[in-house]
Amino acid sequence: MHQKSIREMNMLERQHYSLAAKVFRSTLLHCFILGLVALILGLAFYTIASAQSYVTKTYSVAKSAYQSATHGADGVGHCRRIMAVYRSLTAEERADPSAPEYLARYSHLTESEDYITEVNILKGVLDANDDVTALYMAMYDRETGAVVYVADPRRDPAIRCPPGYWEAVDKRELEHFLNWDGEGMLYYFGRTAKHGWLCTAGVPIRSEAGEICGFVLADTALTELFRGMWAFVWRFSLTILILTALIGFLFARRFRKSFVEPINAIAEAAQGYMADRMNGSERVDHFASLGIQTGDEIENLSLIMADMERDLTVYEKNLTTVTAEKERIATELNLAASIQANILPSTFPAFPERKEFEIFASMTPAREVGGDFYDFFLVDEDHLAMVIADVSDKGIPAALFMMASRTMLKDAALSHLDPAAVLERVNTQLCENNPNYMFVTVWLGILEISSGHLTWADAGHEQLMLRQDGEWKLLPKKGGVALAVIGPELMEPDESLFHNHELTLRPGDVIFQYTDGVTEAMTADRAQFGTDRLLAELQEMRASRPEELLPFIRGRVDGFVQGAPQFDDITMLALEYRGKDA
Repeated sequence: MHQKSIREMNMLERQHYSLAAKVFRSTLLHCFILGLVALILGLAFYTIASAQSYVTKTYSVAKSAYQSATHGADGVGHCRRIMAVYRSLTAEERADPSAPEYLARYSHLTESEDYITEVNILKGVLDANDDVTALYMAMYDRETGAVVYVADPRRDPAIRCPPGYWEAVDKRELEHFLNWDGEGMLYYFGRTAKHGWLCTAGVPIRSEAGEICGFVLADTALTELFRGMWAFVWRFSLTILILTALIGFLFARRFRKSFVEPINAIAEAAQGYMADRMNGSERVDHFASLGIQTGDEIENLSLIMADMERDLTVYEKNLTTVTAEKERIATELNLAASIQANILPSTFPAFPERKEFEIFASMTPAREVGGDFYDFFLVDEDHLAMVIADVSDKGIPAALFMMASRTMLKDAALSHLDPAAVLERVNTQLCENNPNYMFVTVWLGILEISSGHLTWADAGHEQLMLRQDGEWKLLPKKGGVALAVIGPELMEPDESLFHNHELTLRPGDVIFQYTDGVTEAMTADRAQFGTDRLLAELQEMRASRPEELLPFIRGRVDGFVQGAPQFDDITMLALEYRGKDA
């Protein structure tokens, strides 16, 4: 703070240290920082969007040329012939790729019908896409770290690369193209001494065996991208400077009118009041004559603070009580979650001594505790029981109902009943005392280990999925309502709610069962993962073991929802049958 008093300051000093000046300087500083951040973000978004546009355009041209070239000529054969000549030469013979004697080794290949057709096709596509700098066929050679040109339709000999001509490439680019996994678009941003910054996109030319024999590549120069970025920067900067000055001026002016001038008027009135008091004046309208409508707020400030102090005291007492209660509930929930996790089989491999099969399961609750559960156990030395279920609610009530259902199902299954009979018995038990009208969907299967014969019954659960002969499919199901929905008193004497299904598994077959938390997993805009998507993902991992399959599906579900909250428990179970000779 300045050492002079207000009375000692001149007009310029008062203005310099005034609230309006401080607000103006602060506004300029914050607007500048905000503008800088906005510039960086805007430039980043502009660059990303523009780069994506370049990638999409370049890749689409390469893909279009690939489709035309591979259908119109033997691209695989021509690439192989060019690379055969290239790889047959010594390092000394191919030291100068532009030497006439070197290029002459490929001259007989340029007279083939395949080469002429490929060049004409590439030229037609290139002529139709003026924005693309180059379109050609080439192959990356890992041993020499070079890209070897196969066909280049450009007529200008100064830039055309004849068959066999090679250029050294960055190792990252070479590995990126040769190791492409087939996902998304294949492209690379790089800089060369000859061509500058380029966006290179390509489509691999594969043989019938899947071997990469070459690429159809398209190059787009990034000169216009850099020009656009520079134009964006200076235009945006100029706009921000003008807006900063304007906002600072308008905000300072408004602040002066709304705050500084009323405060100065109150200060001047206070000085006048003190001067009049010292002079013995009886004037009493120093503040009332100002006409400022802020007197009530200032007058009530002390009362508001006193009210706030009393409210804070009460609030702190309530907060202590609420915090203690929340901590108690959290402790109980953590204990319940631990108990629930411990009652489900969690040690894998579950039966290391049994080589005839491998089983794996997982359950992730949407809350601290969940209503889903799974179980598997040996009924006897030759029969394995498997259960997966979904209770209608979530949280503590669902967890309690889940534990009761699990116990009843296991007790009934250990009585050597068939799956449908087990469900009938448990349904009757659950309906006897169910005041909250909860219910549970169940899939119960019993596997005869020696023969691979699987018998299962379904109580309103999801369809079982089977991998057989390397292909996944949904198995048909008969009716079956959830347990605790329809009691025996509502049924006809000979009526049955549940039916057995039978299937004989062969060595290598895999079954996969799950709860609706998998298929009904949703993104933020409420798009569901769905059964079709689940089946497609299983097809992609059709060679996986159960312990690899479940984490893979969970990862695909997480990637699909993109961070959206989990609304339902996610439970999965998979079994691979290996047979008695495993």
